[in-house]
Amino acid sequence: MKRLYISVGAVWMALQLCPSVHGQSDASIKAAKSTAAAAGLKKYQKFSGNDGKPWLYGGDVTLSFASTSLSNWSGGGEDQISIAPAVNLYANYKKGKRTWENYGIFNYSIQKNGERKAVKNSDNINLITKIGQQITPKWFYTASFLVCTQFSPGFKYSATDTVRVSDFLAPVSLFLSIGVDYRPNNNISVVMSPLMGKATYARSDDMLVLSNAGLVTTEKDSSGADVKIPHKSRYELGGGLVASWKGNTLKNKLSCDTQVELFSNYAKQPENIDVTWRVIAKYLIYKNISFDLRFDLLFDDDKKTTDENGQLRGAKIQMKNYVGASLFYQF
Repeated sequence: MKRLYISVGAVWMALQLCPSVHGQSDASIKAAKSTAAAAGLKKYQKFSGNDGKPWLYGGDVTLSFASTSLSNWSGGGEDQISIAPAVNLYANYKKGKRTWENYGIFNYSIQKNGERKAVKNSDNINLITKIGQQITPKWFYTASFLVCTQFSPGFKYSATDTVRVSDFLAPVSLFLSIGVDYRPNNNISVVMSPLMGKATYARSDDMLVLSNAGLVTTEKDSSGADVKIPHKSRYELGGGLVASWKGNTLKNKLSCDTQVELFSNYAKQPENIDVTWRVIAKYLIYKNISFDLRFDLLFDDDKKTTDENGQLRGAKIQMKNYVGASLFYQF
């Protein structure tokens, strides 16, 4: 069930990253927008078919920046500078009980330490489209399509070497899912998908790039020795679940958004569940300035790690965290 979850997780992440609002009053919609603006949330504003405007467009732009400069500092260290732009766009349609949501999520970050070359820390392109049909006030049929890739090459750095491990469209992941969405209130969403397809493709012939994308398998040759087999693509069919929660406190100055995504591949080791967990907290310091905290956890059994000699090892839990201050603008 492992892949079911990352795929479902991913698509459902899409669904959760892009929550749609159904059956809300104009007053609740305005309140949600006001809260999001006050808290500086990078949330996609919700929409209602009751305001006479079936289409709603918008988004936000965020720029995070950090710098450290040292001069004759006896304690040691080195200069550091980092910059992280992000853009989120949406175009949502609602008429009656039918909805159509479209999102573009883009972020990139660069860090430079001392005299060394600048390196990237984050790089994501997510394109999402989702169709919904309301069943009851709390239940919806959903069908979603998600595309995930990155802008530029990614590298693994060591004291003696720099190795390319990813590139544009290497990999690119496609998710197609059908399921139901349970929304007991505006803060909680649970998406269940008994049918999800996931396709992974890499526009590369590099063994490490393919390995990092989970496209290298190990098989036995005629002598019984292990042989690494590269593949350009992989297709999976499974199911998954995505649960998300978001809320505000401290007079809407502190916001928190967390989401867990699970995916299992029906055809291959369904007990190996892919897991994606994301936590985003934002504290409004002053107007369009915020203090941000983000934590990401990922486990995908197909993505094997490599040691310092380039040998494939087992999959490991991947974690990434970020703490910083940001300027943001919503439109």
